[in-house]
Amino acid sequence: MGAFGRRLEDRIRELCSIATDADDADKKAHILSELQSSIHQYTERLRKRASVILGGNRVFPQERRRG
Repeated sequence: MGAFGRRLEDRIRELCSIATDADDADKKAHILSELQSSIHQYTERLRKRASVILGGNRVFPQERRRG
């Protein structure tokens, strides 16, 4: 997985840690929402990569970086 994928994985780990330590229910809800979004994004990337591989095309689509 490319550097962008690793950064997303790192962000997911960070959010898990923050959510575990959060005491405030509102803050935890916000963090968990962000975590859910990050996991969804990660899952979509894996689906796209699997589709490319299973489709016989081994060239991965370029991931767009967000500013």
